[in-house]
Amino acid sequence: MSWQRIRTDFRFAIITLFSAVTVLGVTPFAVYRIARGQVLAGVIDSAIVLFITLAGVYVWRGGNIDRASRVTVAAYTAGWLMVANLVGLPGALWIYAVLLANFLLVERREAVLASALAIAVLMLSPDVFADANQRITFLATTLVVSLFAFIFASRTETQRMQLENLASHDPLTGIYNRRAMERELAIAIEAYRRQRTPYGLAIADLDHFKRINDSSGHEAGDRVLVDFVELVAGSTRKGDRFFRLGGEEFVLLLPGTQAESLQVFCENLRERIATQLSYENERITVSIGAAALETDEDAASWLARADKAVYQAKHQGRNQVVVHSRREADADAAPVM
Repeated sequence: MSWQRIRTDFRFAIITLFSAVTVLGVTPFAVYRIARGQVLAGVIDSAIVLFITLAGVYVWRGGNIDRASRVTVAAYTAGWLMVANLVGLPGALWIYAVLLANFLLVERREAVLASALAIAVLMLSPDVFADANQRITFLATTLVVSLFAFIFASRTETQRMQLENLASHDPLTGIYNRRAMERELAIAIEAYRRQRTPYGLAIADLDHFKRINDSSGHEAGDRVLVDFVELVAGSTRKGDRFFRLGGEEFVLLLPGTQAESLQVFCENLRERIATQLSYENERITVSIGAAALETDEDAASWLARADKAVYQAKHQGRNQVVVHSRREADADAAPVM
């Protein structure tokens, strides 16, 4: 799962890569300094490697990325400040790697504070620079690197958010798409397994939608879909999740909802749509199939039960709600004695 996450989670990939680069890049310096008699500096190098390795392992095993990133920045910054004060300018040159790491690992405001503190400490250190010329050159170059790192981090974050939005949202209605739904279903199942948080799942399928496209065109159909989404969004809670499954099919993920309340919610939603959604004075209705998450159920089975309930609602005449129970399905599948 973590290998897959490297390809899909930018921050996870950054901290994993940073941990690996630190181990490979800093460990030789730790060994070299200890061999040359700079034992304290070598021990600090080793401590930096250890802290960042532990942060990488913590994130790899599912730990909080924000917490690990802050620990990494603190260890990296403090460690190299100590090394710089011990070995002088050769240690201070590592500040450029620190500045880049800060802006890649934590939020820009935190990165600015950490970087400004590191630069200030080195500027005030009496034993790092040989003369005023080195001190002024160091200040100018670190400020330029910090500015470039800030701009790069800002642009990267903006573009990443835009790409994530495009990848997870339906372009017509603006709600989440199927890819986002699969991720949210996995999260819901994990929450149910760990905390027994109940979840309801409802699939809404607009009745006779093809007839609207055939008679009035796809633009009219798109208008109906947008109106439908606005109506449903106004009927849901803040924590509910709304997805477009495809075509005229939509999915609602309802945390904290058990089978009994799921039936009531879906009935109220169906009635509201039947009375408020229309096109050219023709009422538009919806068939809803729902299922409450049950023990030891995966996302495919859960979604399949809700989809089966939609089919049953359509078969029974449309404009209906059917809540599927796995117990009922087991009873139907049981052999007749």
